[in-house]
Amino acid sequence: MVEKADILAKLEYTNRTDVIKSALTKYLGGVAATQLKEKAVESYLDDKLSYNELAVVIGRQNAESVKVSKRLLERSYRIAEDIIARG
Repeated sequence: MVEKADILAKLEYTNRTDVIKSALTKYLGGVAATQLKEKAVESYLDDKLSYNELAVVIGRQNAESVKVSKRLLERSYRIAEDIIARG
């Protein structure tokens, strides 16, 4: 893989670092970005990621939607637990 990066760098008149940076940028901009966003939402819902960290990954507006959804889910769970406890 390193050899291929070196050859590509030579062909494009650049260096290996720039080739690797470019490849990572393209990769993270595609499928990996979607996976990262999904993982970020899961982590936020599991209280493993802060709201601000989530906003960096998925954008402030989307993070706000997830935040509201999380509150609704938590409220629904509390209501369900109360109903079961009274059962």
